[in-house]
Amino acid sequence: METDQAPMRTPDRSGAPGSDAAGLGALALTYLHGLPYPALVLDTPDSTLRWANEAGEDFLVEGAALVRMGNRIVAADRSLQAGFNAFLTSSDEDGCWLMAAADGPPAFIIRKTTLGAPESHRPVMLFAYGPEHRARFLEPDLSPLWRLTPTEGRILRLLCAGHPAERITRLADITIETARTHIRRIYAKMGVGCREELFFAVGQYRVP
Repeated sequence: METDQAPMRTPDRSGAPGSDAAGLGALALTYLHGLPYPALVLDTPDSTLRWANEAGEDFLVEGAALVRMGNRIVAADRSLQAGFNAFLTSSDEDGCWLMAAADGPPAFIIRKTTLGAPESHRPVMLFAYGPEHRARFLEPDLSPLWRLTPTEGRILRLLCAGHPAERITRLADITIETARTHIRRIYAKMGVGCREELFFAVGQYRVP
């Protein structure tokens, strides 16, 4: 399939004027191309495809949410096309849209970032997150923030991964009583009273 995908270039180390910028641009494009979730650059308002990374090309071929029609990108479920068009052309610089098919799951979250200066025709970058293409969130070691011990920091990470206390006992090789004691201390140090409050507190320090 042919696209208007920008050619991949290795960084220019010749020392010519602008070579640093060109090299950094090539590195940025290499990073985007290797992302584990789909990334697309579209022109608005006609949704012409300008570039897609490898995961984005696979995403379009699978056609669960977006498909290629010529060189335009449209909703696989045509009942969602009007919503997709409105999302692309909205005045918001950034935003997210839940793209849920009429017949139920899978649903995808489409994230938009507007590129370039504000004008009627400007490209947007889309990232798609769904059952098969999830963002991989990262978070730093938050132990210093709440003065957690190394063991408490490890258990916090297990809690944030969704593991119940019973599974934490196996993963951390501790008894259920010890696990519960650590969890109570973590809650007290963080000033939270339940798992939902813990998730909210930690979520502020996660990055995709």
